[in-house]
Amino acid sequence: MKLKIFHYFAIGSILLFSITCGENEKPIPPAIKPPEPPPPPAEVFNKPDFIPHKEGEPFDSYRGLVMAGYQGWFGAAGDGCSHSNHKNTEWYHYRENDIFEPGVLRNSIDMWPDMREYEKQYTPGKFILPDGKKATVYSAYDKSSVTLHFKWMKDYGIDGVFMQRFVGEVVDNPDGKDHFDKVLESAMDASNTYQRAICVMYDLGGFLPDRLGKTLDDAQAIMNIYQLKDRSKQKFYVYQDGKPLIVLWGVGFNDGRPFSLTDVENLINGLKEKGFSIMLGVPTYWRERRNDAVSDPKLHDLIKSASVIMPWFVGRYGMNNYSDFHSLIERDIEWCKNNNVEYAPLCFPGSSDRNMHPNNTVNPRNGGQFLWNQMYHTIKSGAQMLYIAMFDEIDEGTAIYKCLNMSDVPSNEAEDEYWVLYRNGSYQLRNSELTSNLGPNDWCRKAGSLNVIFQGIEDHLPTDHYLWLTGQGRKMLRGEIPMTSTLPVRN
Repeated sequence: MKLKIFHYFAIGSILLFSITCGENEKPIPPAIKPPEPPPPPAEVFNKPDFIPHKEGEPFDSYRGLVMAGYQGWFGAAGDGCSHSNHKNTEWYHYRENDIFEPGVLRNSIDMWPDMREYEKQYTPGKFILPDGKKATVYSAYDKSSVTLHFKWMKDYGIDGVFMQRFVGEVVDNPDGKDHFDKVLESAMDASNTYQRAICVMYDLGGFLPDRLGKTLDDAQAIMNIYQLKDRSKQKFYVYQDGKPLIVLWGVGFNDGRPFSLTDVENLINGLKEKGFSIMLGVPTYWRERRNDAVSDPKLHDLIKSASVIMPWFVGRYGMNNYSDFHSLIERDIEWCKNNNVEYAPLCFPGSSDRNMHPNNTVNPRNGGQFLWNQMYHTIKSGAQMLYIAMFDEIDEGTAIYKCLNMSDVPSNEAEDEYWVLYRNGSYQLRNSELTSNLGPNDWCRKAGSLNVIFQGIEDHLPTDHYLWLTGQGRKMLRGEIPMTSTLPVRN
């Protein structure tokens, strides 16, 4: 009996303990799941207001294209051009003060071409590479050089180029005409071979009112020689509004050019009568008619008479202040839409022209981020076409074609000692120092103390980086890759 009582007591104690513990015990909460990471932002693609050009088809509009300016003005001693018959012009556009040697104001270029793929090369003699070898250059007078450049356009997906034709170098200048006629002939052939867009651009430097007729005659000769109205002959010449496009660069600048807007109007009308449509190269502040632009309202009348305009931006901004121009470009685009004019914003990789102008500073490229920022913003703002300055401009350091890396450029150190005089805004070479008759902003210094060196492609990048990056900009414009301000990564 006692055993049973003990047994019941034990069972009751166990039950009481269980009940008590159950009452005091808090339920175990469910496991807390970590927060889901936010989804990556949806990729945004440009939605172009054009039908992307199909490879092999004619170019019926500049709209949808990424094209570069092509100077084509470099010549070399012995290249066969009549320029090479004269000591002062044999290194055409490589020279400064009729010299092509190391030293500031003794050459005009700030970058050095990567010469590994050129069929014909020329050795000026005094430029020495870091490995001790003599540096070489090319001549655009050689068809093989121009053909190579058009091959690069094809390889990297650049639509084509505007062939610069300088009025002061082809009108009343037989040697210059010889050079630019040959370059244009080579380019027209290469355009057909590689199916690249091509268009003639007259730079009005050297244009005078009394050269109106001769300039129109030159344009007519191009129309006739290349049969531009017959699409089967020069299939890839750019058309706009159903006519072959021709460009006049240098319209409306307030820098004292020796021609008026009326002179330009006469030139435009004469070109239209010959069957061309018109594109104008205008100042940065063309819309507001201030700063680098004339204030004359007639400038807007000329722009409205054109099919396309391209404002000049080189030297106007750098990496740190490009955002200041965002609203300007957006308002430019809006004005052009409202006035039925196509707008081709200019983008450039950086700039430098210290061998010609040692007072100037270098506008750095930042590994391509500077160029990409411009392409991204202009497309985001509604641009339907881009103008890249420039394909081959090593004079001002804007070239996108293959140039030597910074560590591979030749020395720019002169063999002898000389001085550079800067007075009244111009430069002069001197054999001795000048210390008198200098204004408050004038100076005279030893050339070596100016530390003017050749610029180069950043050492961590391949020499074709800016060709590739321009091709990526074209893909972004066409909606083939996402819109992003982040520099694309090359596989």
